[in-house]
Amino acid sequence: MSRETVADYDVRSPASRTLLTVIGTIVTVVLLGGFVLGASLIKRDTRIATADVELGDVSQLVINAGAANVRLVEGDEGMVRIRARITSGLRKTDYQLGRRGSEIKIVSGCQTWLSPGCGVSATLEVPRGMPVVVKSTSGNVRADSLSEGVLTVSSGSGDVTVKDLKVDEFQATTGSGDINAAFATQPFGLKTKSGSGDIRATVPAGKRKYGVVVSSKSGDIDNTLDGEVASSLSVAEAGNGFVVAMTDSGDIHLANQ
Repeated sequence: MSRETVADYDVRSPASRTLLTVIGTIVTVVLLGGFVLGASLIKRDTRIATADVELGDVSQLVINAGAANVRLVEGDEGMVRIRARITSGLRKTDYQLGRRGSEIKIVSGCQTWLSPGCGVSATLEVPRGMPVVVKSTSGNVRADSLSEGVLTVSSGSGDVTVKDLKVDEFQATTGSGDINAAFATQPFGLKTKSGSGDIRATVPAGKRKYGVVVSSKSGDIDNTLDGEVASSLSVAEAGNGFVVAMTDSGDIHLANQ
């Protein structure tokens, strides 16, 4: 009596083998990601760095924030006080502070994929009434309760949030971030522009009647400001005050408080 011998072979279809390979890869990535996250949380470290920068006879302050998140508050005359919170994970977060003329530069960097939650958040106390320009690549910019002067912010992909402002003029430009502005007193001018972010602004009602320019190519517009819609930016700026809100694809909401 003869015996039949069957050789070992994979009876699964090519589609089944591909599916198992994909599932195995996903499981491996998830496990590796969990390991990196866990190790980063265990290794997480936060340190505080402080610095005082004397401004001398500077008439305008420029803050080059880079990738750091920054918050502006009102401080002492002739000085900028900086308090930076530096968070590291598996890799140490870089942080450097420099000054050249009227510009204060914050240099920071970390590998978020290797150290989730890493980065730099800095609070800067700026003199009351001094014109301030903030330049950011990817960090968020926030300003609270600044009085007088002009505040100008430009950000590549971060959000811009200001509240309780009493400045004379506020300008904000973002590539893809949202802009949120709330005023405690009526400014002379508000100019905002975003590539793909939403714009929201609230301004107190008062004696000033604004010329308003508002435009969104694909987003919704809700404008209830006490003012008149102007035909162009030049017409709006020539009036008693102006509000400009322009975005390519975001929503716009303008209202009185």
